[in-house]
Amino acid sequence: MITHYLKIAFRNLWKYKSQTLISILGLAIGFTCFALATLWIVYEMSFDGFHKNVKQMFVVYSPSSNSQTGYSRKSTPHPLAAHLKETFPEIVNTAAFSSSNFKGEITVEDVEYPAWFINADSSFLALFDVKILVGNQEFLHPESWKIAITQKKARELFGLDNPIGKTVLRYGTEYTISAVVTEKPDRSIYAFDFILPSNIRESNSISFVHTVIELIPGTDVEAFEKKLFDHETTFKGWYKSEKVKITPIAKVRYVDPEIEREVKFQHIVVFAISGLLVILCSLFNYLTLFASRFRMRQKELALRVVCGASGGSLLAMLTVEFIFTLLLSVLFGCIFTLLMHKPFLALSNISMNLPAIYRESLMYIGVVMLVSLLLFRLIIFIFRRRTLNVSIRRSNKKLFRKASIVVQLLISVGFAFCTIVILKQMYFLHHSEEIGFSYKNRGSFQAWGDNEDVLENQLKQIPEITEVVNAKGQANLLPQSGRHSREISSWDDNTTDAANINIEEMFVSANYMAFYEFRLLAGEMLTDADPESMVLLNENAVKAFGWRDPVGKQFSNGKYTVKGVIRHICNFAPTVPAKPVMCTQGRSSTTRRSYGDGKEIPGRIVLFKYHEGMWESCREKIRQMYDRNTIEVIYNAEEEYEKYFKSENALIKLLTVVSSICVLICVFGFVSLVSLSCEERRKEIAIRKINGATTGAILAMFAREYFLLLCIGTTIAFSSGYYVMQRWLEQYVKQTNIPVWVYLSIIFVMALVIVLCVGWQVYKASVKNPAEVVKSE
Repeated sequence: MITHYLKIAFRNLWKYKSQTLISILGLAIGFTCFALATLWIVYEMSFDGFHKNVKQMFVVYSPSSNSQTGYSRKSTPHPLAAHLKETFPEIVNTAAFSSSNFKGEITVEDVEYPAWFINADSSFLALFDVKILVGNQEFLHPESWKIAITQKKARELFGLDNPIGKTVLRYGTEYTISAVVTEKPDRSIYAFDFILPSNIRESNSISFVHTVIELIPGTDVEAFEKKLFDHETTFKGWYKSEKVKITPIAKVRYVDPEIEREVKFQHIVVFAISGLLVILCSLFNYLTLFASRFRMRQKELALRVVCGASGGSLLAMLTVEFIFTLLLSVLFGCIFTLLMHKPFLALSNISMNLPAIYRESLMYIGVVMLVSLLLFRLIIFIFRRRTLNVSIRRSNKKLFRKASIVVQLLISVGFAFCTIVILKQMYFLHHSEEIGFSYKNRGSFQAWGDNEDVLENQLKQIPEITEVVNAKGQANLLPQSGRHSREISSWDDNTTDAANINIEEMFVSANYMAFYEFRLLAGEMLTDADPESMVLLNENAVKAFGWRDPVGKQFSNGKYTVKGVIRHICNFAPTVPAKPVMCTQGRSSTTRRSYGDGKEIPGRIVLFKYHEGMWESCREKIRQMYDRNTIEVIYNAEEEYEKYFKSENALIKLLTVVSSICVLICVFGFVSLVSLSCEERRKEIAIRKINGATTGAILAMFAREYFLLLCIGTTIAFSSGYYVMQRWLEQYVKQTNIPVWVYLSIIFVMALVIVLCVGWQVYKASVKNPAEVVKSE
């Protein structure tokens, strides 16, 4: 019996192969997008869930002027951990340590290997339950040059040999392995392959580290958070720690914007929702085709009833056809997964083999299939309530088919609208003059050593380079670095009740500003002859001071005088508001690199311009001239700025594909609906022609019906799309507008599709001989 049902299902699908193929491919793409996105979401939410006391472990965040959100987990003062444990009885354990968001390199016998590093002390081992398997605790002494290695990394680097006593090289410093420790799963924001001695030294300065705390079970977290936020303390007599926040360690991975990722977590969620919407659009398209075929197969089904077929057998036959369609979609989905799993793994940084991806993906797809099957059975149940015979013979109002077309229009038009708005916003951000500086055809690197003049002269000999600037003691704009925050308590025209102003200090020079082409709004630019007391302010700094005419104004008890006002230097993510900034010609302290022998080498930022399209050649020639001890990483400003948009760019690619699939599905939905209508109303068309109706009049009659559906679908799609995109645009500081042409272009394209689909089908029906049509009826 099942074999018979499968044959019938295959014949029916093959009979309408073009529409069936669209439905199956749409479902397959939807299944693939949804399954991979859900797998990705689960992966992101699984970080640090393995800790035995994970529900009591929290990461501490302190205010930071260099952070996108104003808070950073890397900016907590080192003494804070011990202070919190002594002050708050709710805290049972703390740890302060240094960790990086990216992998470093370790050299073993002249071979470099990627590795994760943490600078920690015994508190880290206690809180994170790290055990010493072999060796001793010498790596925990701050003054030692010892290092601990995980068991897994030891096997990777040394095989079965005992790693104790072996030496490794990290950035020119030699360390001796003194212990082998237990490793933790890779899914941790504090993953490590090596533990180095804590790099904190006793001095009058404050070192900033990561701080993690463990609360006593049963602690009221909300009450503790409020108490912690209101607590203030001062370290070293000058650094004040206040407004401290905490985040559960298991949530940091997907809520902390400082963690670098190719795609933002919220965009991954959009990815999953997009997959569901494609599935929904494909299902409605399939169910529309199913309803159409049900009407067209009325004689076949009537004959089966006459021949003794029961309602249950017909239900089973139709259900098998639906399940067969879903299984074909899953098969194509597995093929798409096979083709896309490598780019997906590279994009998501998930370490998982293909069988594991299939296993998890099929589990998520199975849930969607079950829901789809229940929906299908519900529709069949509605038919059975009216009895199968009545359903076959009785005409209906075609409400379901029209509703499905509206749903498909809603989804496809909504996707198209959102995609166009996102593309327009990205174009606006890339071509806006409001970012305050120029970054095209510019590069930079950190240079080490005293040979400043020699280095600059050699760089100028490279034909691809047009300009070189020594930015010693100054910050790099892309990638952003080297800003300092200071608190201003006095300024001209200050009211007595005005709060102090936190303002970032940016060290610049005349060459530096000319290199980046700062945009002057009022006053004059700084020159090399100006004293350090002369400064430039950005727009938000002027607003914070409350000045209308800021040029010539003074602040900090007359220490600084405003010479000019510049546009915001937006060298950060476009979702981060610009902060008040003052530009001064004073130099920050020189960066220095320390080596194991106690030797220190000064460092500086070197900026250069290159001819358009010559970046690869320029970078390669710089690399050939110097080794990594002189130049570490060569940055391209355009590439660094583009990193702020990599998540949006990935989302655009996804939405472009999804919207194209939805529009294609919607088009075939129109074709199937028009074909059915023409089939059902062919007698009506014939009679109208006999009574003198022209082909154009018949086309207009059908067009009115479908243009009404278009108006309903686009109205709902534009309303919901506008609401969603306004919320999405609000996250950006600089926002594009949504002009009328966006709406009109989408309506025009969809109207053209309707005209072509409806026109062709109705034209074929209207040119038939009306006498033959009436006789056949």
